[in-house]
Amino acid sequence: MSKKIILACVCLCLALGTLRANGQQQPIVDTARKTLQNYEKAVISLAAVLKLEAKGVEGIGGLDQEHKTQCAAAIIDPSGMAITSLTNLNPQNALPKIRINRGGVPQTLELDCQVQEVKYRLSDGTEVPARIVLKDEDLDLAFLAPLKPLDDATRAKIACIPLAEPAAAPGLLDETILVGRTPEELNYIPTLNVGRIVAILTKPRTCYMGNMGALGTPVFDRGGKMLGLICRCVKAESDDSGSMMRMASTLAATSQLILPAADVAKLLPQAKEEAKKTADSEKKDAEKKDTEKKDASALKTNPKAS
Repeated sequence: MSKKIILACVCLCLALGTLRANGQQQPIVDTARKTLQNYEKAVISLAAVLKLEAKGVEGIGGLDQEHKTQCAAAIIDPSGMAITSLTNLNPQNALPKIRINRGGVPQTLELDCQVQEVKYRLSDGTEVPARIVLKDEDLDLAFLAPLKPLDDATRAKIACIPLAEPAAAPGLLDETILVGRTPEELNYIPTLNVGRIVAILTKPRTCYMGNMGALGTPVFDRGGKMLGLICRCVKAESDDSGSMMRMASTLAATSQLILPAADVAKLLPQAKEEAKKTADSEKKDAEKKDTEKKDASALKTNPKAS
């Protein structure tokens, strides 16, 4: 009889422990689901066509090509301005310069990358042509804007993640919420994950290391505020040893860094100004071409007018 009582007590303790653990996890689960509801339409996929060209080393050919890529991005302004990791659109930004010895002459191989085309893919499948308006190679950050102002119908299909009140600095093992999307092959459906802060860096800049996520993915704290964006905000430096294993390990580590949202917010006004300058310049060019076209048409209709 006593054995049955002891066994029952053990089972009860285990059950209570399980309930307590579930109770501790439930708040972050609820917040994560709410965060997804709030910002699902702000997390988009980018489809880009990149032109890659190898430079700096004579005799190396066959490396010039066009490459299609898809990556995550986050809309941070009602105008449709978005951010992503610059590495997503320029692989060279993450790679150190590669030194090659050819015939006793040291040469440096570099990968030149030009964005030929980039489009937003919104949550409902709508595609919006866009452009890069500001790049920060040190922070590994790219700001993008639609080629044309969004109409009301398109505005209704997006949301934006506010940067005015970013999350407070996290502590080690603090929980994080990551909102992303599956690739094209899985129909771009939204994904939701709960991660952890595994390291806090202070040099060469303050940033946080998470334990999951893809470059360009927005990260939120357990309260649903934006903590930052996953990007390579600390560069992988090469050394003379040429250790590929060491470089691979460094690249893997830097792919989990979270740039604080406050750093993104500081650059937002500049990005919006650059977007405005580009739009104004294109408008003037279009007006000039339209005027020239009308003048040419008038001259053709009435040659004597010249």
